[in-house]
Amino acid sequence: MPIDLAPTDDFNRIEIRDRAGIGLPFSKGLMATSILVTGLHTEDAYKIAAEIQKRISASGASEMDADKLAQFAHDTVHELAGSEAAGRYSTWRRAKRTGRPVIVALAGAPGVGKSTLATRLAVRLGFTRVVTTDTIREVLRSVIPKSVLPELHISTYETTETHPGDPPLGAFHRQARAVGAATSKVAARLASEHTSAVIEGVHLMPGYLQKALAMHPVQPIVVEIAVIVENEDKHRAQLARRAQSEPTRDGSRHLEHLSRIRDLQQVLIDHAVEAGVPVYDIARSHDLTQRIVDQVATRIDSQNPAAESH
Repeated sequence: MPIDLAPTDDFNRIEIRDRAGIGLPFSKGLMATSILVTGLHTEDAYKIAAEIQKRISASGASEMDADKLAQFAHDTVHELAGSEAAGRYSTWRRAKRTGRPVIVALAGAPGVGKSTLATRLAVRLGFTRVVTTDTIREVLRSVIPKSVLPELHISTYETTETHPGDPPLGAFHRQARAVGAATSKVAARLASEHTSAVIEGVHLMPGYLQKALAMHPVQPIVVEIAVIVENEDKHRAQLARRAQSEPTRDGSRHLEHLSRIRDLQQVLIDHAVEAGVPVYDIARSHDLTQRIVDQVATRIDSQNPAAESH
């Protein structure tokens, strides 16, 4: 067990038992991670987890069931961080008790900050998987020859070139269909394994993944979000910063093709509006990570009204 998740030497070992009767030692690290969903900063979450550990130790108990621990944690969060944080903790606790995997899909054009947002969401939600459609495209390139699907073997922003008779951005749509179909299979496999994940990429046409998983026997909760940078100058500045901080990602070429990237962004916006998928401007949305976390928890909670309070 990683040292930050293991019980500390100075803590009287206490077992936390789930409903199946399986016991694991209390972990301050795991407790702090679960508290992050409230929106508290990491250091504050660890302070509250340490206080929970201290209070459990003072109680003299040698074991505790998971429901009692959750109530204990809720009350401590309420006391030290307020009712809003405690409410978020309880909502997410109910969400997790459903046992249904959650797939958060972030669609967005290159350079808007999807990767950073996806990582933050995974940490806040306690997910262990982040999947990028760029990775899936690379796998497809290794098995689908260029002669069969040439659009797959060029950069996304280069697929805006059309063939005679093509609709606008037809080449991009062909690439997105191929990568999107493969992505839906990856998402279906994750759902079958009851594994929650964040999936991000320009190839996620808003509305597609929810339809693709609608009949999945596990009934995963799919939350789709489109993220954009509405202001072109801010988008350009963001790409310029990435070109300097991540030179291997070829940011200079992205800057050269900014107008095409903006066209791709508009395609995603149009699909999102049509599908009823929320669109957030990363440059303007305050605390976007927590807003999406709240949206995920509310979606799960609304689809499972009979879930228990803690």
